[in-house]
Amino acid sequence: MSRCSEIRELIPWYLSGALAKEEEREVAAHLSQCEACRDELVTATRLRLDLRAIVDEEPGPSSHVREEVMRKTLGRRLAQLDVGSFFLGFSLGANWRKRNVPIRGDLKVMGRKVRLFDTGKRGGKQ
Repeated sequence: MSRCSEIRELIPWYLSGALAKEEEREVAAHLSQCEACRDELVTATRLRLDLRAIVDEEPGPSSHVREEVMRKTLGRRLAQLDVGSFFLGFSLGANWRKRNVPIRGDLKVMGRKVRLFDTGKRGGKQ
C-alpha cells in the first residue's frame, strides 16, 4: 500500500482528532509535502461541513415524541454489557500466552451446568 493510500485512510480520523499524537504528526508531515493528499483533506473537510449543515437543519424529535420515549423506557434496561465475555477472552489469552492460568468455562442450560472447557486439568487430575 502506498504512503498516500495510508494517509488518505487516516484523513477522517485526522479531521476528528481521533489519531494518536504520533500518527497525527505523520499525517501532518505528509500533508505538508503532498498536494494530492491535501486536496483529499480539503474534499473530506467540505464533505464533513456539508453533512454537518444538513444534520443541523433537520428538526429533532418533538417534545411529545421525547416524552413518549422517556415514559416507555424509564426504569427499563436498554443495554447490557457482557463483562463475562471480556474476562473470558482475557483469561483465555493469558492462559495460552503464559500457560499457567487455569480457567474453566461452564454454560448453564435449563438450570444444569455444562462444562465447556477446563484448562486447569493436568494429566487427568486437577
